[in-house]
Amino acid sequence: MNTTVIATIAGKDLRQIGHRRTVLVPLIAFPLLIAIGLPLIVFRAEHRSGGIPANVVTTLLGAFVVIFVIAAALLPTVIASYSLVGEKAARSLEPLLATLPPLAALWIGAAVFMVWADLLTHHQLGYAYFPTGQSLVTVLLVLPLAAILSVQYSVLVSARVTDIRAAQQLAGLIVLPFAALYLLAELRMFSLDGTGVAVLCIVLAVIDAALFGVTRATFRREEILTRWK
Repeated sequence: MNTTVIATIAGKDLRQIGHRRTVLVPLIAFPLLIAIGLPLIVFRAEHRSGGIPANVVTTLLGAFVVIFVIAAALLPTVIASYSLVGEKAARSLEPLLATLPPLAALWIGAAVFMVWADLLTHHQLGYAYFPTGQSLVTVLLVLPLAAILSVQYSVLVSARVTDIRAAQQLAGLIVLPFAALYLLAELRMFSLDGTGVAVLCIVLAVIDAALFGVTRATFRREEILTRWK
């Protein structure tokens, strides 16, 4: 596929996203909500009951970065589930760019989060906590890998159902392993330090590679269009 065809499909997909509130609103609102809301939680905690220790502040800020990984697994399902089910209904099956728009929104949200968090916590910490090496690896590597996993899983789900809501609900289950990972990290049963993040990257990369062949075999455009009723 040449770049002209890719650009044409990309433009079509982005226009479709812009005309669907159920896709556009979560894409914009959710990253900004967590970007602005999470630092405010730390800020309010600092000013209640005499404040919280600086080491707790940094622990919270580091943990909150993982919320963006959960979002990276969740947001693409909104678009990817439509990529097959919605297009089947329209009899024009062109997969949407389900990875790039959510990633762009989350990268912007993560940047806002880091700047806003630094502004709200600088008075207590005495320095800007972000960006850290761990946070950069998480945002630049783990987020894309999680988004790719989410899209591939969504394609597998939506290729087998004919209802958009059912596809989105089933695809949303991909969030559970990432939520469990966050819980394990909070319970100190798994460390999201440099080593932990590196292991997570490797595991996600292996799973993404394994699913690529499966999703490629599943997505048969002509067959889906001719057989779907």
